[in-house]
Amino acid sequence: MGRGLDFLSFGAHPDDAEIGTGAFLLKMKARGYRTGIVSLTEGDMGAGTRKLRGQEAKAAATLLEVDAFETLNLGDTRLEDSLRNRKQVASLIRKYRPKIVLAPHYDVEPGRGRGHADHIAAGHLVTHAANFAHLEKFPAGGRPHAVQKVLYYFLIPFERPSFIVPVDKELPKALQAISAHKSQFGRPGYRSVPGRIETIARYFGLIIGCTYGQAFYTQDVFRIDDPFLFLQRPDQGEE
Repeated sequence: MGRGLDFLSFGAHPDDAEIGTGAFLLKMKARGYRTGIVSLTEGDMGAGTRKLRGQEAKAAATLLEVDAFETLNLGDTRLEDSLRNRKQVASLIRKYRPKIVLAPHYDVEPGRGRGHADHIAAGHLVTHAANFAHLEKFPAGGRPHAVQKVLYYFLIPFERPSFIVPVDKELPKALQAISAHKSQFGRPGYRSVPGRIETIARYFGLIIGCTYGQAFYTQDVFRIDDPFLFLQRPDQGEE
């Protein structure tokens, strides 16, 4: 496929990456980075058919202007961090060769409205697949590839993120991409979901002094050579 991706966002279901990383991906795309989305399942346990969900996901990916989009069939409500699945995900990582991978946060409280079992499994699965993708002897397709960082999304409010990215300009279009999943968010009882997502984005934006923010967690400690420059706000130039 030529040059590899800079960011590859994995979701357990066809709408997850849009919800958790859509505005971020738009911002990175506008800055010249190559982006992609992979859904690990077809979302077949949700409302709508596999075909319809696939069409909606493709429409959402088009709105998010990603360079790569793919859907696997690893089993909605049946997603597991197994060796078989690690091989498939590692093969995709080797295929798209991303520098940074994004995945649902694995360390969340389970339950409806909290941590979907598939989201938790996806976090573990993608983490292990990204780790094994660089091993020459790991039995996955493609040439070995080392991912530089794994970032986790789906942080609940009041959970302390590692960093928050301002997405004031990008969130409205990301909400359009989320709304493209009409079978999920166009039915009674779920029409408020885009509004709830906006509310969460406002909360994270408030923390960093902007309108909207998307929050991420990483296990890594960052190296900072000049803390003074790093800690300056963009609007705090010389007077």
